[in-house]
Amino acid sequence: MNKLTGIILNVLVMIMMISCNQSTKKSEQIIKEPKGSFEAVFIGVNDTIIPDDISSEVEIDRRLLRNLNLTKDSDFIGEKRNFYMHAMGSIAIEDAQFYHFKVTSSGGIKFKINNKDVVANTKIHRKETNFAKAYVDSGSAIFEVEYFSGTHKPHIFLEWSRDGENFETLPDELFSNLDAFEVQAMETSEISSEESLQSDNILTDEEKKNGWKLLFDGNTTNGWHTFNKPGTIGRKWKAKDGMLVFEGRKRFEFYVAGRKIELGTTNKILDGGEDIVTDDAYENFELTLEWKISEAGNNGIFYTVQENEKYDECWKTSPEMQVLDNNRHKDGLIYKHRSGDLYDLMAFKPIGVKPQGEWNKVRIIKNKGKVEHWLNNIKGVSFDLNSEEWKEMISKSKFAHLKDFANPGPGKIGFQDHDNLVSFKNIKIKIIE
Repeated sequence: MNKLTGIILNVLVMIMMISCNQSTKKSEQIIKEPKGSFEAVFIGVNDTIIPDDISSEVEIDRRLLRNLNLTKDSDFIGEKRNFYMHAMGSIAIEDAQFYHFKVTSSGGIKFKINNKDVVANTKIHRKETNFAKAYVDSGSAIFEVEYFSGTHKPHIFLEWSRDGENFETLPDELFSNLDAFEVQAMETSEISSEESLQSDNILTDEEKKNGWKLLFDGNTTNGWHTFNKPGTIGRKWKAKDGMLVFEGRKRFEFYVAGRKIELGTTNKILDGGEDIVTDDAYENFELTLEWKISEAGNNGIFYTVQENEKYDECWKTSPEMQVLDNNRHKDGLIYKHRSGDLYDLMAFKPIGVKPQGEWNKVRIIKNKGKVEHWLNNIKGVSFDLNSEEWKEMISKSKFAHLKDFANPGPGKIGFQDHDNLVSFKNIKIKIIE
């Protein structure tokens, strides 16, 4: 090859590279979602709520919306009157404070901020305005709208206010879709090879000497019972292959912005579910265990549970260490709702969870009201149940009305029935004198 030929070839290569880059940029521009958009899924059902026997072949229409002011037929699913809509996105919040929301709609509607019901008017109505107030942290707040049209002309109109008097519509640019949200998991185990090789559900001589006790023997559900029902445990909870397993239940599933949504009526009592708790209560202790969650799964670990007939679930009496597939479950989008978090109250920092399908090791210490969350040998949460900071935190949360929430005295350990398959093993406790 002579010098001139080489120069010509180099020029041709450069032209091709520039052309490819321009083509790629054009392609990116074409598929890029418009700013201020979020995803909504419309499901063509012939009822005001998704029925249990709905076919997986049901009509599903996906589209991007710019805001939640939907007043024309074309904003929904054509001329249909019977449909269900599920929309999810984020709203940019500048200041952490209480916000007032005004939702005008027909049909039946739920409007959530960070998985907390702000408006829940599921009664079918022609047109009604609902006012609500909610504390929202600064940053990206995740919102959801569940809408059932009924046979009425569909209509949704959302406004907000800082002072509760001067309402305005939310600007389009505050909305965004959820595609960019991804929560990284740990790539490698923090647990030593020595610990990993230890047999499951046994105590070593050293642990016995130091006062540890097994809460699960690997073969039976002895020592556990259904919340508020001593002596019984639902059939969905099983000792299986050395694990304490909640089998989960099948529901109607679809995805919004890459996150699984599960809907359909459930009867946890009849199908053998419900939360479970230990037979014994503990006050000052160190608890260790391992958990593994199913894809898009959700569960929780509770440690101050008070059994009382006026409560039907553990979370109403106890803080929760979240158990979650961060990257597939919708709660993984919400700050303070991810694995290891003190659910809805404090974020686990740094991210300490492993990729979905792997075992995660938990350590929870509660001593004289002081609590620590450890995940895979990382301490990411600490708080004091007796502090003023704790009281203020609760006052701004969805737990504010629960008088028995987080009792600093003795409480039971509990696991949740949250519909999804989850497994636990090596559940051990040591009393702190």
